[in-house]
Amino acid sequence: MRLTRFSWEMTLAIIIKFTLFGLVWWLFFAGQKVKVNEETLNNRLFGSATLNEENLK
Repeated sequence: MRLTRFSWEMTLAIIIKFTLFGLVWWLFFAGQKVKVNEETLNNRLFGSATLNEENLK
Protein backbone atom coordinates (compact mmCIF):
# COMPACT_ATOMS: atom_id res chain seq x y z
CA MET A 1 0.00 0.00 0.00
CA ARG A 2 1.47 3.33 -1.08
CA LEU A 3 0.84 6.34 1.13
CA THR A 4 -0.05 9.50 -0.71
CA ARG A 5 0.94 12.93 0.54
CA PHE A 6 -2.64 13.57 1.70
CA SER A 7 -2.86 10.35 3.72
CA TRP A 8 0.54 11.06 5.28
CA GLU A 9 -0.55 14.58 6.30
CA MET A 10 -3.86 13.30 7.70
CA THR A 11 -2.07 10.61 9.71
CA LEU A 12 0.33 13.18 11.10
CA ALA A 13 -2.52 15.56 11.94
CA ILE A 14 -4.42 12.82 13.81
CA ILE A 15 -1.32 11.83 15.77
CA ILE A 16 -0.69 15.46 16.74
CA LYS A 17 -4.36 15.96 17.69
CA PHE A 18 -4.46 12.89 19.97
CA THR A 19 -1.15 13.89 21.52
CA LEU A 20 -2.50 17.36 22.32
CA PHE A 21 -5.79 15.94 23.68
CA GLY A 22 -3.78 13.60 25.91
CA LEU A 23 -1.61 16.45 27.12
CA VAL A 24 -4.63 18.63 27.97
CA TRP A 25 -6.28 15.72 29.81
CA TRP A 26 -3.11 15.00 31.75
CA LEU A 27 -2.60 18.67 32.70
CA PHE A 28 -6.17 19.50 33.76
CA PHE A 29 -8.12 16.33 34.52
CA ALA A 30 -5.83 13.43 35.46
CA GLY A 31 -5.21 14.52 39.05
CA GLN A 32 -8.83 15.32 39.91
CA LYS A 33 -10.45 12.86 42.29
CA VAL A 34 -13.99 13.08 43.61
CA LYS A 35 -14.97 11.50 46.91
CA VAL A 36 -18.19 9.54 46.57
CA ASN A 37 -20.39 8.61 49.50
CA GLU A 38 -21.73 5.18 48.51
CA GLU A 39 -24.84 5.42 50.67
CA THR A 40 -25.86 8.78 49.21
CA LEU A 41 -25.19 7.53 45.69
CA ASN A 42 -27.32 4.43 46.23
CA ASN A 43 -30.15 6.52 47.68
CA ARG A 44 -30.09 8.89 44.71
CA LEU A 45 -29.92 6.14 42.09
CA PHE A 46 -32.22 3.52 43.56
CA GLY A 47 -34.12 5.35 46.27
CA SER A 48 -34.37 4.15 49.80
CA ALA A 49 -37.27 2.76 51.83
CA THR A 50 -36.49 5.01 54.77
CA LEU A 51 -36.26 8.09 52.55
CA ASN A 52 -39.59 7.30 50.89
CA GLU A 53 -41.29 6.65 54.25
CA GLU A 54 -40.06 10.00 55.59
CA ASN A 55 -41.52 11.79 52.58
CA LEU A 56 -44.95 10.21 53.13
CA LYS A 57 -45.31 11.57 56.71
